[in-house]
Amino acid sequence: MALGDTVVVIGAGGVGLNVLQGARLAGASVIVAVDTNPAKEAAARLFGATHFLTSVDAVREVLPHGAQHVFECVGHPGLVRRAIDLLDRHGQAVLLGVPAPAAEATFLPASMFLDKAVLGCRYGSSRPQHDIALYARLYEEGRLLLDELVTRTYPVEDFAKAAEDAEHGRVARAVLTF
Repeated sequence: MALGDTVVVIGAGGVGLNVLQGARLAGASVIVAVDTNPAKEAAARLFGATHFLTSVDAVREVLPHGAQHVFECVGHPGLVRRAIDLLDRHGQAVLLGVPAPAAEATFLPASMFLDKAVLGCRYGSSRPQHDIALYARLYEEGRLLLDELVTRTYPVEDFAKAAEDAEHGRVARAVLTF
């Protein structure tokens, strides 16, 4: 990602929030967060979203030509197709959400002929020996928001409640305490 790029992040949960702040740190000019839960808007904007939408269909109103980077953070096969469809020429769709193991996604091969790319990504393609020191420095400078990711802490006995809150989008990250 380069300074001034346009970004769409589909899904504003824990993974999506980190993608939003990565886009912010990289200097993206337009960062669109998309999530069906309107309660996630405040967190999305805190982490870097310049726009918040509750429907993928509305992205073209903000970025009529599409985005240079679209991150699918939900793991829904239908959203993989939507991510590819939202790409501008030379754009890159990055698949971060994890669908069911046997799930299949489809897209129009002709849509890829404008030098578009699809990339699968695991753990942010992290290089721990390099990246952890960078993350620590960004955190110390107040530029990397980590404390803000923890929406709520739960005693370990409330694991079921924490899981339910995460499943229903009531928390970005739930932390269990022992």
